[in-house]
Amino acid sequence: MSNDNRFQRYIFTPNRRTALLAALVAAAIGIVFLIVQRQSPGEWRNATSGGEGLTVMSFNVLKGGKPVSDAIDAVEAADPDLICLQEMTAELAAEFEARLGSRYPHRLLEPHPNAQGIGIASRHPLADGRVDMLGLRFLPSLMVTVRVPSAEIHIACIHLVPPQAGFGKSDDLWATYQINKSRRLGQIAELLKRLDGLDMPAIIMGDMNEWPGQAAVAALAEAGFRDSCYAPGGHCGPTWPGRTLSWPATFRIDYILGRDVRFADSAVLEAGGSDHYPVAARIVAVSKPPESTAYASSR
Repeated sequence: MSNDNRFQRYIFTPNRRTALLAALVAAAIGIVFLIVQRQSPGEWRNATSGGEGLTVMSFNVLKGGKPVSDAIDAVEAADPDLICLQEMTAELAAEFEARLGSRYPHRLLEPHPNAQGIGIASRHPLADGRVDMLGLRFLPSLMVTVRVPSAEIHIACIHLVPPQAGFGKSDDLWATYQINKSRRLGQIAELLKRLDGLDMPAIIMGDMNEWPGQAAVAALAEAGFRDSCYAPGGHCGPTWPGRTLSWPATFRIDYILGRDVRFADSAVLEAGGSDHYPVAARIVAVSKPPESTAYASSR
């Protein structure tokens, strides 16, 4: 079968036309928010420094950063209290410890040569740290409890399966997409099993490889997790693709979500040598938010 016929077979079926239309609509929305919905790390730091609460940041650095120094620069400039880094390599871990180790003395780093590395670093003490595969043999997640002066908060630093993972030249792209959608839902089901047994507020952050309202993100919404980007001070636009790709940022697939916490600010940051932009948020309370701040993916 020619490449043209194979492309037509993929595109011109009802389900695939719907998926393509959704992607094009999301792309159009992303382009609208391209410029106005990102802040520099310095703007974020200045807006949140001296305020109450805990500042957190999630960043998929693209296999250790392109270059590594750009990823470290982004963290240093934003200056969050706690950072979740996906795709951490040994080189990134070593430079992070050399440059920012004194600033973040509490760390759980699991570097890996490719996209499977992950790490958490914090100003505040961490307890009960562990690696959790969430039912898979690849893409580990990290679970810790951060101890701040007023509370303990469970942190899940995660990386959900990309839509194209495992796709080869002889594979059906739509079938691969559906398989990986099921894998992401499986990761979330395993994660919720862990969190439902905890009697404390929880934060989930990371690259979820879905835009708002898609299946895995919607499952978290149904479980009571709120999106920090809909906080009163939210400045969130697309997070992917980032600076290393020529296509403008179109999709928001990186999140900081919370249950039994209240967010006061959030932003997507214009920083880092990666195919993702970082996202940051400030947590100001660890009580259940009122109904009016419910997760906004259903809007």
